[in-house]
Amino acid sequence: MRFGPKARMNVTTTEEKEARLKDYIRQHIQRAAGAPAGQTVYRLLALSAESPVARALQALAPELEAAGIRVESVLARRSTSTTLEIAECRFVTDHRLLDAHEQLVLDSTTVWIGDCMRRDPLKRDVYELYSDTSPVTARHAARSFAQIWRAAGPSGSLTAARKWTPRQPNLFDPSLIATGEQAPVPAVLRH
Repeated sequence: MRFGPKARMNVTTTEEKEARLKDYIRQHIQRAAGAPAGQTVYRLLALSAESPVARALQALAPELEAAGIRVESVLARRSTSTTLEIAECRFVTDHRLLDAHEQLVLDSTTVWIGDCMRRDPLKRDVYELYSDTSPVTARHAARSFAQIWRAAGPSGSLTAARKWTPRQPNLFDPSLIATGEQAPVPAVLRH
């Protein structure tokens, strides 16, 4: 089978990906500069604070703060070496989240979707989607983030620790079982 010139995999290094993401976010910050402080909220779903998208946001922290943009993030892994100080972070311990794609929702039409979180973010990624004018894609991404955000919250189901409950006491007394040697005398009941 022969592949044409367009049938090539686009391989990107982590540094290139982070630089592209910084440019993408910086352009959006400039467009959102006139909004009142705290009204614009960026929503990040990523593997960890070491993910290229999280590192890009952290690198733009002064610009985000100057523009009054808040960041909410849901991370699947805690990092001991890197923190995402700019964002309000929630952590999810449910392994099912690793099947999701990383995503950054900037507004109602602007979203970035990256590779599956199961892939190592420090390796070369294969999938990225930059969408500036797709309200449908942004709405789906925002809806999925909102559901994960709620579930990852203080009383959410994704991070709630399982409570240990002792086994119920056995209501059946094994001494009541008749063995072949001793049979209980049948009781006669009168009504």
